[in-house]
Amino acid sequence: MTIRRFLSICSRNILPAAAAGILFAGCSSVVNSHTQKEDMMADYLKGDNAGALDEIEYKLREPAWYNTSVVGTGDELVWRLEAGSMNFHVGNFEESIDQLKIAEELIERYDERAEVSARDIGAEAGAALTNLNALPYRGYCRDRIAIAVYKALAYLGTGNEEAFHAQIRRLRNEQKKVQDDYSKFFEQEKARLDAEKAKNPEEAKKADALGSIEKLSGSKDNAAFKTNMDKVKKVANKGYGNFLNPVAIFLSGLGSVRDGEYDNARIDFQHLSEAMPNNPLFRQYYVTVLKNADREIPENLADVQPFDFPLDRDCVFVVFANGRSAALEENSIYFPVMAAWPSCEFYDAPFQNLEAEAGGKKYSSLILADMDGILAQEFEERLPGIITRIVLGTLIKEAAYYAGIAVIAAQKDMDPAIQAAALATVAVGGAAYRAAVNTADTRGWEILPKEFQLTQFPMPGNRQVDLKLNLNGGMTVSKSLQLPADCKSAIIFVDAPSVQNVAFHVLPIKSK
Repeated sequence: MTIRRFLSICSRNILPAAAAGILFAGCSSVVNSHTQKEDMMADYLKGDNAGALDEIEYKLREPAWYNTSVVGTGDELVWRLEAGSMNFHVGNFEESIDQLKIAEELIERYDERAEVSARDIGAEAGAALTNLNALPYRGYCRDRIAIAVYKALAYLGTGNEEAFHAQIRRLRNEQKKVQDDYSKFFEQEKARLDAEKAKNPEEAKKADALGSIEKLSGSKDNAAFKTNMDKVKKVANKGYGNFLNPVAIFLSGLGSVRDGEYDNARIDFQHLSEAMPNNPLFRQYYVTVLKNADREIPENLADVQPFDFPLDRDCVFVVFANGRSAALEENSIYFPVMAAWPSCEFYDAPFQNLEAEAGGKKYSSLILADMDGILAQEFEERLPGIITRIVLGTLIKEAAYYAGIAVIAAQKDMDPAIQAAALATVAVGGAAYRAAVNTADTRGWEILPKEFQLTQFPMPGNRQVDLKLNLNGGMTVSKSLQLPADCKSAIIFVDAPSVQNVAFHVLPIKSK
């Protein structure tokens, strides 16, 4: 066999897979997203906000053929989300809104594909030949609600109280939309996966046999996988079911209270009280709005005292964003081929709670929303499909690799030296390619808090609020704030991803 024919065989059996991988792969296909964000998160946690912003802006720079901008790729959404929350953290509220609007537009663009399109099927094929990063990141349900929450608060930060009220009036519908769209979202994912299975029936059958969570957890080689799944299950129990985000429902209810629409507020605080029946904060809010709506108090809440000050005016609400969000990290599973998979990792909260002193009284924060629980609950539901995709993709790449070897080995008229060189080339090249694209999809919104806490109190006469963040070791981080003279109420947003990086934002409400 001639060298020309040898190159022709290689091009038919090796290059199509590599070319497809390059064509469809997102920016995280070789270096996973969580690893790409290590410098950004390190800067963020140590308080170098300018450094973290530089990392984000570098990723979102104007795209060109010679750079690694994520704009226009399947990774763009996740970096827009980071840009939105990071700009909020430093008080660039206008920029935060702009970035979150772009994120919403990207999500809407993906969601408009109500049916499986040729482009979607092509992306699924690219995912099979590379990894799940070839599919565009569409955002977790947690992300979609968090966008609406941060936008609402950012509007208040810009002084646009009208936009703030309009946004929080939509929050209940935003929450419902995410819940309604969930089944459609996964129907589309299943349809794309089924199409890929139909094209690769032999590998699909093996994937179904090998790729169940129960099967993988039972292998002694996957002890780390089982340990992480146990941890995820435990944290997921802190979620609220049906992707409920209590921050969004609280703000929706607060908007109704401020509008004097206590029957609407009753619906929101009833949901919160039912989602967290042992949370004294929501029990108290619920009883308060029931009394204002002239509704009967349920027997199980008969001993709960309502707030002894009005919530609809002359009130300060302190929202405490404590710690850093859970993130997806890359680990390995064996079936028995090794493949990369995303594990859900959780980080300790830096603070226990927040105490506020105002008007001669002290107030302590209570849990408003466990953001880790919300993410873990969705991750646990999505993981079976993720694992099936990973196993199927790995088997397809393995089959393509051995098929290439077999084609060359079957050439009877090939010069032995050229055949040996061809086999070596395919073996080395194929192994290198499979190793390069053995990358987990760890894309997620990381600049979010681990949890939200809340406290509230009447506007103090001297407009001074002293805040104290209590560390687990007994030490504190303190801050005194003077509220603007022209604000009648306020939301104080305390953003504390770490002890080294605590931001205090006074979001004034001037109407009442």
